[in-house]
Amino acid sequence: MSSDTTPRSGPDAGSEQIGPVVEETPVPDPAQDPAQDPARDPNQGAAPDPWQPGAWAERSRADRRRRWQVGGALLLAVVTGTAATVLVTLPERTDVPGLATPNDGRYAFPELTLPPLPVGASAPAGSELKTHAADLRALLLPLPADAVATTPSAAPSASPSPSASPSPSPSPSASASAAPSLPPVAGRWIPCDRDAMLATDDAYALRLTTDACRGAAAQGWTAADGTRTELRLFRFGSGDEAADYFAGARTMDRTKDIGATRLDDDGVYPIAAGQADVRLSEERSGGAPTGSLCWLQSGDVVALVQMTNPHGVPAQAFRQVVALQSSLLA
Repeated sequence: MSSDTTPRSGPDAGSEQIGPVVEETPVPDPAQDPAQDPARDPNQGAAPDPWQPGAWAERSRADRRRRWQVGGALLLAVVTGTAATVLVTLPERTDVPGLATPNDGRYAFPELTLPPLPVGASAPAGSELKTHAADLRALLLPLPADAVATTPSAAPSASPSPSASPSPSPSPSASASAAPSLPPVAGRWIPCDRDAMLATDDAYALRLTTDACRGAAAQGWTAADGTRTELRLFRFGSGDEAADYFAGARTMDRTKDIGATRLDDDGVYPIAAGQADVRLSEERSGGAPTGSLCWLQSGDVVALVQMTNPHGVPAQAFRQVVALQSSLLA
């Protein structure tokens, strides 16, 4: 047994180890292991070398594809927006689904125009006496759309009393030198009598003579809903005579088409000028009166508006007719 404890030296000195042996893991060289290159994504393939032939061409193609995709999306949005705008603006608002307004009974009248005045005459608004110098028939409302005329007003005569004897057709030279014809008018001339004011007796018709009615014109139609409208215009010598006639006519509580009536104290009727008196029939259907009556006075003219329907007169249509007839007389 040797007692030599001198440490060994030489080549064999490291062959013996005291304690457990720890093996060292070699550190990989990034230059030799491309997978450990921190500049590369391990989830993707090898990054293209920008200096390799074709790398710039590939990047250019990708940029062009991206630009085409963005441009196509913008073009699609513009085309879609333009098409939607055209579809909404081209038709009438009431024809667009979801925007249609329910019909409340009002009529579709043609564009209203005032008749021409005689030379030197002024409109009622500019006249001190508030007189109407225009053709009385042309101051009546025209027929609304889809209405059927109940009076022969398609070809009215140019004068209150048409000639009884027919005249020969004028020659072309005479027609060329003749004065231009009057524009078409809405109504027709009628005599100042009981039928003109739709009265049931002569008690009220006599006032036409007392207040010196100078002329009367009539218009009438039946609308698509069955409502019948009768319009009458009476011209007097002055505003005072018209006001006196209006005061008596407004007390007429019934007509040949409407039975007992009552004053409409609660209704609101937009009157352009003058005064108005409205009566509604006692008979009703579905909550609406079967007859509505309005007397209007504007200057030297008194107007009568009567509307009847066994199923009830539409309130909006009656207000519309009264307002428009009043505006033509203002």
